[in-house]
Amino acid sequence: MKPLHIILLTILIISFIFNYLSFCSKKTAFQLVNDMGIGYNLGDTFNYYNTKNDKETENEEIKLFGTTLPTKNILKEIRKNGFKTIRFQVLYTNYIYNNGKIKSEWIYKIKELINLIHKLDMYLILSIKHTRQFWESEKKKSKNKYINFWEQIANELIDYDEYLVFESMYEIGYLAYLDRMYNYYEDKDYLLSQYFIDIIRNSGGLNIERLLIVPMLSTDYELSLFNFNYSEYMIPKDPYNKLAISLYYYFPCEEYNPLNDLQGIKLYDKKGYYDEIFPMIDWGSSKNYKDIVMNFDFMKKNFIDKGFPIIIGEVGILNDFIKKNNSIEQFLYTLFGMSSEFEGILPCLWDIPMISSNYNNYYFNKENKEWSNNKYGKIISKISKGKFIKSFNYFYQTNLETEDTSSFGYFTLHTGTKTITKILINARFIKHIDNYIVMTVYFGDRDENNKEINLKEKDGIRQYDGTTIFTIDASELNIFSYVQVTEWFGKNYLIINNVTVQYAESYLGFDYISYKSDILNDINN
Repeated sequence: MKPLHIILLTILIISFIFNYLSFCSKKTAFQLVNDMGIGYNLGDTFNYYNTKNDKETENEEIKLFGTTLPTKNILKEIRKNGFKTIRFQVLYTNYIYNNGKIKSEWIYKIKELINLIHKLDMYLILSIKHTRQFWESEKKKSKNKYINFWEQIANELIDYDEYLVFESMYEIGYLAYLDRMYNYYEDKDYLLSQYFIDIIRNSGGLNIERLLIVPMLSTDYELSLFNFNYSEYMIPKDPYNKLAISLYYYFPCEEYNPLNDLQGIKLYDKKGYYDEIFPMIDWGSSKNYKDIVMNFDFMKKNFIDKGFPIIIGEVGILNDFIKKNNSIEQFLYTLFGMSSEFEGILPCLWDIPMISSNYNNYYFNKENKEWSNNKYGKIISKISKGKFIKSFNYFYQTNLETEDTSSFGYFTLHTGTKTITKILINARFIKHIDNYIVMTVYFGDRDENNKEINLKEKDGIRQYDGTTIFTIDASELNIFSYVQVTEWFGKNYLIINNVTVQYAESYLGFDYISYKSDILNDINN
């Protein structure tokens, strides 16, 4: 028999090794987000708001938006197609008692789905669904309901491991709107997201180091960036530094739609009211590619470089009969591809059956286990395996930037913070009007003053191909922010083909044309 001190020493060593391995196995926020791969939204499943007090069963209510009840086989098929994370939002307001306690049958349905996803070795993002009607009717009680919900959820799910991720709220802009417009909360300076973090961390158990997600104030990408830039959004404090930021990417958008055509509400910020918007009909221009590169650069500099990974909670583009498949394929390939290249970005595809003939985001038929377009599945599969065209290969050092345009009468090139030394405008004259001003070039400078130069046809140099090049020496003008070219006589006189700017220093450019060409080649082969 071994001496007692050897037995105790052995136990101590084993305990040390176990604790060390346990400590080493804990992933950081970035490691978790990177490991979560590509995400898939179950669409509107657990979030139907029952306004008529109808008596549907839990299973019936889950399907009231036209979605399919998630089953093991459906989830296995989703996993097989390259998705490693499931995101779904839960509405609790249909299943609560008068005291605010969530009914056990609803909790059971949620746990049932969590267990299915967990057994498939998939991550799960669980979020609270907003309900405008509920929050408005509850007014000051809404904050207490929100807190009450998360306290119950935290306790019910305390023993699930790191594969379960909490998101504080889905489309939190609605609560932000109520908070600002009606002054519902007495402690306005204390963020709802901060309540969320405090509740989860203080609940103990595995919730202490669970990855938590807090959304920006708006579902619209550009509005979120505006709110962030103007300090309307403060990132809450997490003592465990295991926090991610969520955004949506229904971008770029074609137009703002009248509020009375929607069931949503206007979002409010310093610039006024904003209507909800729908994605554009076509995608794939040089400007679209440029915008997506600029937006990823913004996310990197303002969040990722500051220690916050990004969850793009919903990615979407219209895919009904008015949308070109080629356009959808490019968007999905570029968005998911770039997300996979950047450290700490997780994109989640929004997928829901057709609700109306006008606005449709339907990609994967869960019942038939088929994609609405086989190329969508191939794109996701390639990217999940890392076998795709890498955008990083198309960046290069340059001091020139060219923007093409086929529009008449008005053109703007945003130049950011780079200092311009030269501007070249390529144009074609349809009618010669040398005695008149044919265009005006406006600039933004470092003092935020507008400058302008008027150009006549004789100021340019005619080229062999019939176009005319105008050159502006900007080395002494201290130009910064933008270049805007305006034709004063419309399309009967002049067509602006493109504008090229030369910068004082080199910057990281992007070969959009070659990147797009190689993407299309990879999609079609």
